Amino acid sequence: MKKHQLFILVLTLLYAVSAAAQFKPTIGFEELMISAEKDFNQVLEARKLAEMYDLPHTIYLPEGIFIEAKGVENNQVVYSIINDLIHPFNRGEVAFWEEVDARFDLSEARIHWSDKPTQNPKLGYNFTEQQNMAASFVMALESTNDAVMTFNYNDGSLINPAFIPGGNPNLSTPIEPLLTPNATILVSDQITDNIVEFDTLGAFIRILFGGNIAVLDNCRGIELRPGNTTVVAAIAGGTNQDAIAEFDVTTGNYLGNFIAPNTAQMDGPWDIIFRSTDCLVAGQASNNIARYDLSGTYLGVFVPSIIFPEQINHGAGGNVIAAAFSSPSGLYVYDVNGTQLNYFSVVTGLRGAFQLGNGNYLITNGTGVYVIDQNTGAVLSTPVSGVSGRSAHEYDLSIVPVELTYFSANVLDRSVELNWSTATEVNNQGFEIEKSADGISFNNIGFVPGFGTTTEPKSYSYTDQSVTSGQYYYRLKQIDFDGSFTYSGVVEAEVSPPTVFSLEQNYPNPFNPSTSIQFSLPVDAQVTINIYNLVGENVAEVVSSNFAAGSHKVDFNASTLTSGIYFYQLDATGIDSKTFSSVKKMTLLK
Repeated sequence: MKKHQLFILVLTLLYAVSAAAQFKPTIGFEELMISAEKDFNQVLEARKLAEMYDLPHTIYLPEGIFIEAKGVENNQVVYSIINDLIHPFNRGEVAFWEEVDARFDLSEARIHWSDKPTQNPKLGYNFTEQQNMAASFVMALESTNDAVMTFNYNDGSLINPAFIPGGNPNLSTPIEPLLTPNATILVSDQITDNIVEFDTLGAFIRILFGGNIAVLDNCRGIELRPGNTTVVAAIAGGTNQDAIAEFDVTTGNYLGNFIAPNTAQMDGPWDIIFRSTDCLVAGQASNNIARYDLSGTYLGVFVPSIIFPEQINHGAGGNVIAAAFSSPSGLYVYDVNGTQLNYFSVVTGLRGAFQLGNGNYLITNGTGVYVIDQNTGAVLSTPVSGVSGRSAHEYDLSIVPVELTYFSANVLDRSVELNWSTATEVNNQGFEIEKSADGISFNNIGFVPGFGTTTEPKSYSYTDQSVTSGQYYYRLKQIDFDGSFTYSGVVEAEVSPPTVFSLEQNYPNPFNPSTSIQFSLPVDAQVTINIYNLVGENVAEVVSSNFAAGSHKVDFNASTLTSGIYFYQLDATGIDSKTFSSVKKMTLLK
């Protein structure tokens, strides 16, 4: 009898142990982190499952614990729990949601869902007042919100946590940002397999290249090739795996591979930089940094052993810096010949690295952005905590002859008005205005002189009177005094009677003190336009009147207002009793 009872007790204990084990993922923390780093589709699947179960995908707690959906096991979301932000692999854990929910007080945490607003969105961002944008700053990506952050070029302090905000459907795991000589910003994305183009105000322009995984799959680092007319991208998946692909930076056309697949040491390329006589490629799978000439021919190994290198970048005095993700992880500093000068492991699990103007380093890992001392590696500041940091790149207007900040086409009655603005100009002779009926073949229809060299913002306009009903495409050909030129992005205008209510972006924007607001009405309507400040106070009325069906433009003078961000709201009631309301943001800079 006693033996039977003992047998029953043993079976019960074994069942209890087995049942308890099911509440813990079988995958280990390090295995989960490395597999997710190599293939972010694993994280994407975890986020999709979390959304289906109405669970968050990312949590940052005030006490410095970072939790992310990183994998799927037995149809449950596997979360990584990082207890040491500067050393993510130290004391890391894995858990299902039940354990996360039971262990942690989430009431004060920053919590991200895929389909809900973020709870406590400011937690972890170390700044009290947004700084003014300068001609040079540092862009760094983060894949928690899929956004581009900006930092002070000299000291690494946070300027704007959402210079390019999250929510763009063309970004799902952005890897590296890049300023082009066309005064646009390119962002490579690992999941959407796109290179996406934004203007210098952070607004989406187009997909420069994407939708063809035979060319671009698992896109990682991007860089301008010398001459600044083409951009190259490290490819780690698909039929073009282990190649460096090349694209025209203006048209987006695929030009072939700068470095072909299966070239020596081309194994899991993550990033590429160019120097005066060669280029360097960081290999995540080859665990080295290889050298190639400026035509893409293999020259040799620059650094023979560095485990899972991600971003490589230029340092002071021709040095090269490299962010290593896996152990021995940290920031490596090499001289021009690849001799190691320093190694800093105060922060580990690195993804991005940039040497600031004061000589210190801005680095990123899967938990945030840090500034470390150039001599000791000590952490000097943590501008951002609790986001999945990526690569960092300088925003330097010295490569941009003319920084175009705004370009729009607006239909006014039976004409098209083009408006554009520049932030700076260098040797700018002027702009040829080009027009197309198909978006492919363009013809010159006019010229507007530039201001030569200036650091002051300038605004331009041109009206095309030669239009009938139909679709039109416009671009600017900016010409320097030496005859060199660059093209702007393409804007579209459709000349037809309005069929829907619409409210356009004010122009110019930013402005001082006057700007214009354009709107369209499909029917006669009563229209009011009011201006509100950031706290929702009505500070001005632009118009309150009846308007006929068609396109209209009204002017607003903000001479009585202070500098800042405002919102303008249009409310319209048509004669058919249909109503329309729309709100847009404007910036007053005095």
